[in-house]
Amino acid sequence: MAKQLTYTITDKENGLAVKTVLSKSLHLSRREISRLKFTNGLFLNDVSCRVTQPVKTGDIVHLIFAEKDTAHAQRILGKPDILYEDEDLVIVNKPAGMPAHPSHEHLDDDMGTLLQSWYHGRFTIRAIGRLDKDVSGVMVYARSQPAAARLSKQREQDILHKEYLAIIQGHMDQKSGMLEYRLKKVEGRKDRVVSADGQLCQTCYEVIRETDDFSLVKVHLLTGRTHQIRAGFAWCGHPLVGDRLYGGLDLLSFPALHCASIQLEQPFTHQKIHAEAPLREDMEALLKEKER
Repeated sequence: MAKQLTYTITDKENGLAVKTVLSKSLHLSRREISRLKFTNGLFLNDVSCRVTQPVKTGDIVHLIFAEKDTAHAQRILGKPDILYEDEDLVIVNKPAGMPAHPSHEHLDDDMGTLLQSWYHGRFTIRAIGRLDKDVSGVMVYARSQPAAARLSKQREQDILHKEYLAIIQGHMDQKSGMLEYRLKKVEGRKDRVVSADGQLCQTCYEVIRETDDFSLVKVHLLTGRTHQIRAGFAWCGHPLVGDRLYGGLDLLSFPALHCASIQLEQPFTHQKIHAEAPLREDMEALLKEKER
């Protein structure tokens, strides 16, 4: 039977958003709030509501927690490819095609759910950053809220940073450098467009391998925007192979983008941690096929 919870809004919560009440007063994680949202388990005064909706004193919040079949999720998804783990965090190699987080279309086939079931629900897994569903490679998950807070701060300070590998079409005129552009989201479109009024993107790259038709580039982001690498290389005339959304050749099932490595510090001991995920097999096979 699904668990339920009813909560009455107090004077000190008057005017707050529902998600703030769920987080601060009921101490729910972002993952738990997401599941409530995507399983239609969130009600305000007996009416389904949005997490951004403000509340008033005396309002009744009613939550219905959908039952989770974690054994089923593990059976469907298999064993996570764990690159590193300790008592505070786990680093995994996420396959292309698997979401990093639960969503409306993917409630129990994402990496977070797989890890939750792998550890038998002993703690709440919290993703630090994200990768697009179709992008493979290194992802970090914290095993507690204090660890998540410290790792998130490392992201802001670039103590935690990642390097990506991408196969782009053609050859760059300059073999290393920085692409600078602005991206914005346009309502009704899945892609991001370069626009003067968009968010600043700074993408550092280095060409490390070339074939007759393609280049393998190492990428480090100074800013973190949705689709920053995919949109940026398409904008400069070199879309990623397999990235049909941005005009890439339809030679791979997924865009040729892989988060290859990460560096960070253990959130409490400050020990240096480095983890690598080998280049995706389909990307390596494409390079060997097209090698000069």
